[in-house]
Amino acid sequence: MLPQRENQYAKGQSLIGILVSLAIFSILSQAIFTVVSTSLNLVSFNRSRITARHLAQEKIELIRNLPYNDVGTVSGIPAGPLLQEENIVRNKLSYTVKTTIIYIDDFFDNTAPNDLLATDYKRARVEVSWQGLAGSRNNPVVILSDIAPKGIETTTGGGTLSIVVFDADGDPVPQAGVSIVAPETGVNLNLQTGDNGRVILPGAPTCIACYQITVSKSGFSSERTYSTSEVPNPIKPHQTILEGQLTEISFAIDTLSTLAISTYKGRENNFETLANASFNFRGQKTIGMDAGGQPIYKYEEVLTTDASGNLTEALEWDNYQATPSASIYNISGTNPLQPLTIVPGTSSSFKLALSAFSTNNLLISFVNSSSNPIASVSATLTGPAGFDETKLSGATTDPDFGQVFFSNLLNQDYTLLATASGYLDYNATISVLGETLEQVNLTAQ
Repeated sequence: MLPQRENQYAKGQSLIGILVSLAIFSILSQAIFTVVSTSLNLVSFNRSRITARHLAQEKIELIRNLPYNDVGTVSGIPAGPLLQEENIVRNKLSYTVKTTIIYIDDFFDNTAPNDLLATDYKRARVEVSWQGLAGSRNNPVVILSDIAPKGIETTTGGGTLSIVVFDADGDPVPQAGVSIVAPETGVNLNLQTGDNGRVILPGAPTCIACYQITVSKSGFSSERTYSTSEVPNPIKPHQTILEGQLTEISFAIDTLSTLAISTYKGRENNFETLANASFNFRGQKTIGMDAGGQPIYKYEEVLTTDASGNLTEALEWDNYQATPSASIYNISGTNPLQPLTIVPGTSSSFKLALSAFSTNNLLISFVNSSSNPIASVSATLTGPAGFDETKLSGATTDPDFGQVFFSNLLNQDYTLLATASGYLDYNATISVLGETLEQVNLTAQ
């Protein structure tokens, strides 16, 4: 029996040794494969980058050999025969060559508007990127070159367009995309702001209210100019360029925020989920006024929650207000209180309680000296025809936190008595007309 056991033990040891050997071989094979794959990708990337650099150098040499007056891009400032973007195939790989040429206003002889000839010389920028397994991704080849005229600069019959882009804090926004289109002059440019958040274009062809400018950046809000056919009295109209003059315009963009909206039935229905509810949602920012002098808001939409009573919306920083979209519901509470303030780059939630429509109603918000809602305020409303109702303001997690809602009222005066622990009693007369909103500030004892 012992020899048989020893034989089995030896077989077991051999099997373990085989398994360990296979595991080591697998680990080594994976490591070798990773090293070989990385090496091949690196070789391919370097080969592609060398080709891209050659293409960029070829383009720069072509630009340098052009007459100075011809150094420009199609639909660019300055204008010329060079394409702003083209695709070139080399070694069975597609390369994208982007050419940007702008005038430079050198500090040596002052800058616009003190420098009446702001077109001192031209700067060419050639960017080459490529796709594939070893693509350039965010690391393209870029070559810059300054091209000076043989003599002193001369007037081009144009002016200088200066664009400034900043965020909600007033800080410059670098690498923001700037689209400039002026059909009357043939200009069609897509540029990026520098680290100082600016794009400066001396030598821009003159025209009246024709420069259409749009500023955007991935993950950011956007802003643009408007024609008078879109907005009768725009805050930022399409820009005018006058000969020898500086035209400067600024835009404010910042990171978008996410708002999760949920709709509920009113307190009388225990805040049951309200599916497929529609309501108006409007920001405070305006883009101008209509012909009657009424504001035109940048953001004004009719939003509808889904079958679960939820909706997620990407919004820029602003103050927002929800209102009923039709005579179906009245807003009987919101959490947080309105107006809803959205700051850049945040995620927040918004609860909206909707009750059956009544023509005359009253929504009261109770707040402290810091404008924070107060829960469990006892609000007694008395009025004509023997009306007498007492309600408590909602708790922290309720859609009507710090609020009470009275419906089916008359177009009359009512008396409100509000009491809360730690606060002085409040007594006032409130005139109800349609959807009436009141904010009551309670004084601490």
